[in-house]
Amino acid sequence: METISPKIVAAISTAVKAYQDDQRVSYESLPQLLTVPSMERISLWAIAGRQEAMLQRKIWQLRLY
Repeated sequence: METISPKIVAAISTAVKAYQDDQRVSYESLPQLLTVPSMERISLWAIAGRQEAMLQRKIWQLRLY
């Protein structure tokens, strides 16, 4: 049975450790990526105004036909 060179074992263990460190960093930064950026506040007055304008347009269109 062949023995593996200590240099090869060291290279493999270093690569595995680097991979695990990279995975840990990406898991730690995951919650920051999932956060939603702050959105503008919604003005209910603006929504109500648009809805009223659309209603008035609909009423006007119904009168024409």
